[in-house]
Amino acid sequence: MGYAGGRGQRRRKPGRPVGADAAQTRARIVRAGREVITEYGYGAATFQAIARRTGLSRPTLNYYFADWEDLYGELVHEAHLVLVECIEQAKQHELPVNRLRAFVTAVLEVGSRDTSFVAFLVSARLEAERNPTLPTATVTATRGFLFSVVGDAVARRDLPDDCDATAIVELLHAILCGVGVWVGLDAPCDYLSVARQLDAVLDSGLLGGNSQAC
Repeated sequence: MGYAGGRGQRRRKPGRPVGADAAQTRARIVRAGREVITEYGYGAATFQAIARRTGLSRPTLNYYFADWEDLYGELVHEAHLVLVECIEQAKQHELPVNRLRAFVTAVLEVGSRDTSFVAFLVSARLEAERNPTLPTATVTATRGFLFSVVGDAVARRDLPDDCDATAIVELLHAILCGVGVWVGLDAPCDYLSVARQLDAVLDSGLLGGNSQAC
């Protein structure tokens, strides 16, 4: 018949949330997944830990995500989409150093709303090093952006032709991860102050001297 109790409501699958609750529940699971990964690492993280953190049942978790691999893939996918938005914002600037600072500012702004996002970016890089079979979209996107920034800096002669671009990219990536670790501590944080301090480091010559806003 398709309806229950004569109330005109369509039957739903067991454990399926209704209406707007579905989006909110899914968001709770995703955030908890990021937090659990950051705290325990991929190998030790479990659905049970997420269930305890969210107060949701295991069947509810499995309604949204079939298994841990499915959830982790979604975490990386969502983080990648946000990173792409930050990169597109950064590309609006002409000078390489200003693209880098704009990228950092954009990521920190996301972190100011959800510290679990920035912390997960750091964890995703660590997990990619430990287990090459895991999805690495966030790491690939970040490195690709950094290589483009460093390459343009070399082309503009902000950096010498014979510089080790790969080493500079890894240095920048390590700096970003360090900032991410601190932000991910979920302690009171002045994000604008962090961005300003990093700006000062960049202006001191990390990518070849002072820059003008573009």
